[in-house]
Amino acid sequence: MQAQLYGGAMLCELPRSFADASTLREVPDHQEVWVDTGSDRSLMIEILERKDVADEEAMQFFLSDLAAFNDASEASILRSGPLAPEEVPHVPAACAAKAVGEQIVAKFREDRRNRVQIHAAVLRLPQVSTDLLITLNDPVSIDPESSSADAPVPVESAEAILAAVLRSFRIADWGLFG
Repeated sequence: MQAQLYGGAMLCELPRSFADASTLREVPDHQEVWVDTGSDRSLMIEILERKDVADEEAMQFFLSDLAAFNDASEASILRSGPLAPEEVPHVPAACAAKAVGEQIVAKFREDRRNRVQIHAAVLRLPQVSTDLLITLNDPVSIDPESSSADAPVPVESAEAILAAVLRSFRIADWGLFG
């Protein structure tokens, strides 16, 4: 399905099982959060002020920042690299990169921790002083006492979902950036 982000200023394709989290809870204005109703996955798109880090260090910076925010007891980057223009064909980013990280985190600050893979992409847009961070959280090992313990196992791979989001991602209204 085509998802309208930020009031239609951005668009992308999402699996039909994803629902807008703002209908369930408060979501900050700089974020779009979509939850998979068929699993415990979630997708977040964040509009961030461009960070003063080198392009080749951007993914490390954002994944480290995310691990700190999530109070991860462990965090690592499994793989990272540049995004080819054909992987994100509709966004003229000066730099685009992707990575897969892994964190040991608690959902909703519970005592029980889960192993979650973070499939991430950053689109750096210097012309509007912005970094777009797109993350797909994919729990891969759930503690039996976690609130996520009964979540169904997804069929479609997280890599395929993020790739489809990036291939279809468009900025329809650049006025969103100021």
